[in-house]
Amino acid sequence: MNLQNTTNEKIIQEVEQKPTVKPKGFTIQIKLMGIISLMFILTSSAIIFIASYFFRTRTEQIIEEKNLKNVIIIGEKVQRDISAVIDKATQMILILEKDANPTGFISLFFKNDPDFILLGLYYKNEEGKLIPKKEIINQSYLDEYQLQKSDLENIVALNQSIFQRSFDGESMLYNASPGSKEPVFVLSFPQKDDNKEIIISILKLDKIESSFKDKNNITFLVNGDGMLIAHPDEQLLFSSANFSDNEIVKFMLTDAKAKNLNKKFSEADGKRYFGAFSKIGFANSGVVTMIEEDIVMEPVYRVQRINLYIMIIGVSLSLIVIFILAKTISNPVIALLYATVEIAKGNFRVQIKPTSKDEVGLLTNYFITMGEGLEEREKVKSILGNMIDPVVVGEAMKDMAALKRGSEKQITAFFSDVAGFSTISEQLTSVDLAALLNEYLSAMTLLLKKYDGVLDKYIGDAIVGIFNAPVEVENHPLKAGLASLDMIAKLKDLKIYWSENNLYTKEAQEMDVRIGLNIGPAKVGFMGTDALASYTMMGDTVNLAARLEAAGKDYGVNILISESMNQAVESNLFTRGLDLVRVKGKNEPVKLFELIARKAEATSSMIESSQIYQDAFTLYLKQEWDKSIELFKKSIQVRGYKDKSANMLIERCNYYKTSSPGSDWDGVFTRKTK
Repeated sequence: MNLQNTTNEKIIQEVEQKPTVKPKGFTIQIKLMGIISLMFILTSSAIIFIASYFFRTRTEQIIEEKNLKNVIIIGEKVQRDISAVIDKATQMILILEKDANPTGFISLFFKNDPDFILLGLYYKNEEGKLIPKKEIINQSYLDEYQLQKSDLENIVALNQSIFQRSFDGESMLYNASPGSKEPVFVLSFPQKDDNKEIIISILKLDKIESSFKDKNNITFLVNGDGMLIAHPDEQLLFSSANFSDNEIVKFMLTDAKAKNLNKKFSEADGKRYFGAFSKIGFANSGVVTMIEEDIVMEPVYRVQRINLYIMIIGVSLSLIVIFILAKTISNPVIALLYATVEIAKGNFRVQIKPTSKDEVGLLTNYFITMGEGLEEREKVKSILGNMIDPVVVGEAMKDMAALKRGSEKQITAFFSDVAGFSTISEQLTSVDLAALLNEYLSAMTLLLKKYDGVLDKYIGDAIVGIFNAPVEVENHPLKAGLASLDMIAKLKDLKIYWSENNLYTKEAQEMDVRIGLNIGPAKVGFMGTDALASYTMMGDTVNLAARLEAAGKDYGVNILISESMNQAVESNLFTRGLDLVRVKGKNEPVKLFELIARKAEATSSMIESSQIYQDAFTLYLKQEWDKSIELFKKSIQVRGYKDKSANMLIERCNYYKTSSPGSDWDGVFTRKTK
C-alpha cells in the first residue's frame, strides 16, 4: 500500500517549501562586538567617572580654600583702609577743635589724602536735624567736577536719617554714588563714647576700590543692610544696588557669629557659584567674593571631554579589531548554519570544510560526521515511516524503551469503516480497487494528521487512529470530532469528483463511512514480540469506540460517539442523544450520541428536530409509547430527510406496546451484536 509513502512525500514537500532559515536577532559577530564594546565603555566610563569625581572634588576643595583665603586677605586690607580713614578723620577733627585757624592743616590734609571729599563733626539740634560743628571740604574736588559746597552738604542732609543711627553708637557705611560724578561712599561713627557728636566723612571709592578689581572673581563690599558699597561694576553702585537677596550675603547678614565662611550656592540666574565672605569689623559690613562654577570648573570639564574623546577613539579602534577577529568565528558558524538548513531539507552530504584547527574547526569536522550519520538514520526512519506513523517513529527515535514499556493515558480512540465495502471491492479490478482505496485512505489520513491524530493501523478499508498518544495533544476530543466531521465532508467531495469523472462504480460513487469515537484511559505502546511489534492501543475505551463504529450502521449515522465524548465536545460541536444501550461484552449501559456538525454550522431544522427527538426519547423512557411515536415522526418531518434512528425507536415502541418491558424496565436496550 502506497498511502504512507504519499503522506511522507507531502510532509517533505511542506518542509522544502519553507523559506530559507535566517538567524533572528543579532549575529554572533555583532554580539561579540557589542559585548566587548560594552565592557570597554563601562570600564572606561567607570575610570572617567572615578577620576573626574576625585578631580572635581579636589578642585572644589582648592577653589573653596582659595576663595576663603582671598576674601580674608581682601577683608583685612579693607579693614585696615577703613581703620586708617577713621584714625585720620578722628585726628583731623581733634585738630579742627583745638586750632582756631587750621587752614594750613586743612590744605595739608587734603593734599596728603585727596580721597577725602568732606569731613565734619556733627551734632543734632532740638529739631533732630544734623548741624555741622566743624566741617571741611576738598576744594580741589569741587573745582575738578565744578561742584558747589552745597552739593556735598546735600548728601549728608538727604541721608541724615541713616547717619543719625551713629548717635546710638552704631557705625555706618553708606553708598553715596547716586547723583555723584564718580563712585563715593560715606562713613559715620561716634566721636566719643557719649554719642553726642558724630564724625561723617565722604570719600572717593578709590580709597578701597583697588581691592575689588579681580577679573576672575566677583568681589564686592556690602554694608550691614546689604547695600553695595564697592563692586567692579560701577553701574551697580550708581543704581544703589542692594544684594541682601544674594545667598552668600544673606548668610553673612543673618549669622552674627560667623566672621568668615565659604559656601556653594545657586543664584536667581540659575547658575551655580562658589562664594565666601569675611566681615571687616565695621558697620557689620563684609567683603564677599563669588566665582561661577562653570568657569572655574572648566579644566575639569575639559579633562572629561578629552577622556570621552579617548574612549570614543578606543571603542572605534576596538570595534575594527573585534570585527576582523569576530569574522574568523562568525563565518564558520554561518557556514554551519546553512549546512544545518541543508540537512533539515534532507541534503546530508553538505559541502563544508573546516577553515581552522581550533574549536570551530573541530566542530565542523564532527558536523560533517554527524551529517553522514543522520543520512543513515534517515534511511532507517524512511523505511520505518512507510510502515509506522511518522509521529510514532519520531518518538521511538527519542526513547524506544519508553514506548516498549507502554503506559496508560487518557486518549480519544478513533475507528472508521466504509459501509458495504465488500460489495464495492467485488465490482472493481485489483488496480481500480487499489486506486480507490489509496485515494480514500490518503484523504482521510491527511485529515487525521491535520488534527494531530496518530495512525494506529489500516484494516482493509478501516482506519484506526489515536489522539493524545504517544505525544500530548491539547483538547484531543475536540480535534478528533473536527477530524471526523471534515472526513465526512471530504468524502462528499470525493464522491462528487468520482461521479463527474465517471470513476469506479456507482456503488463506489455512493459509498458511505461510519466513525466511532470514545475517550478514556487506555494502554498504549508497542505491542507484540521483541522481534516484531507495532504501536497500538488496548482497553475498554478502545473496544467501546469499535462497538460505536459498528453500531452506526443500525442507527444510520456517520459519527457515533459515547457520552464521555459528548461531554467533552458539546460546547463546540452539535450533537444529539440517540439511545441508551448495553453493548455486547459490557454490563454498564452506554448512552449513544450522534455528532452532526460544528455548532456554528447547525441549521434551525437540525436543532429543532434534535430537540423533538430528545422529547420523544424522554417519553419513550416513561413508556408513553404513542406520544413517543408521535414525536419521533414529527422529528423526522422537521429533519426533512430519512432518520433511521427515529424509525428504529418507533419500531421498538410498537413492539413494547404489545410486549411490555415491565415496570422495572430501566430503558436500556441490549444489543446482541458487536
